Amino acid sequence: MKKIKLAELKDAEILAQLEDARKIIRTARFQYGVARSLENPKVITNAKKKIARLLTIQRNRELAAKPGSTKARRYSRATRKTQALAKSNASAKKTAKGTN
Repeated sequence: MKKIKLAELKDAEILAQLEDARKIIRTARFQYGVARSLENPKVITNAKKKIARLLTIQRNRELAAKPGSTKARRYSRATRKTQALAKSNASAKKTAKGTN
């Protein structure tokens, strides 16, 4: 299905599509494990992509339902380290003020 058509699906239909795609992957992997060959190896890749699209649509709807919440921001390791150091310095200053 195209992305536009997937976006028009209802939540229950999306869940049903997810179950179907996961079932396709399970059966294809089982078939490959038993026979060591697949009629069409692209089936697994296409099903994975479909699952990713459906989960993305589901997540976008979830975020749209909660207008105040936004996606957590990811920082680099250096930025996180700097923030942690600043936080520890602030707490050390706070404890030093409290003891004086």
